[in-house]
Amino acid sequence: MKYTFTEKLLRQGNRYFIKIPFNIWEECGQKGLVPVKVSVEDHKFECRLIPKGAGNYYIPVKKSVVNKIDSNHETGVCFEVINGLTRINHDSPYTKEDPIRKIDGIRHITYPKNGYCGQICIAMLTGLSVDEIVEIMQAGAWQCSFSKLIETLDYFGISHEGKIIYTKGKEVTLPDCCIVNVKSEQKNHFSLFYKGRYYDTVGIDTNKVIGYLRIII
Repeated sequence: MKYTFTEKLLRQGNRYFIKIPFNIWEECGQKGLVPVKVSVEDHKFECRLIPKGAGNYYIPVKKSVVNKIDSNHETGVCFEVINGLTRINHDSPYTKEDPIRKIDGIRHITYPKNGYCGQICIAMLTGLSVDEIVEIMQAGAWQCSFSKLIETLDYFGISHEGKIIYTKGKEVTLPDCCIVNVKSEQKNHFSLFYKGRYYDTVGIDTNKVIGYLRIII
């Protein structure tokens, strides 16, 4: 089913969103990170809706799309829920039943460039190099997000929870394996947590954990 409405672009820092003017839980019967196919005017793309609580969601909009539309006025939006994103997954040789590998240990790796923390997490989970992950993810420095990580985990057949757990400032007990989002002064940082240890090149302040995605092992 396609959902159509008009809405203005919403800017938060350097990112742009479109607020969906109805409750996704009630209208679409979906929760978590919902994959959708979107059309903003004549510009089509796929993404995962960003949950804002109680069934309220935002559509993330890339700058390449923002630059092609009038951001000062309401614009026509249409989207439909899909089974999964296809930017990467449409030609994946892996499945949940036959993933790239069984995660029974993590080998710590580093990378000489800044801004690739998410790609490093995926590299450690898959056993591939960071350069291979960058090519598959189609994401460069500072371009990683939870939605992009989930898309790549699905590509490699790595099982994970269907939603991100946000800590809301509370102390939490992390699962045996998860990708953690940590607040920092400049940009938030992704780190891999496995069986009581952060596999990271920087010190992790557990009080600054924003949220995490559990990896099922």
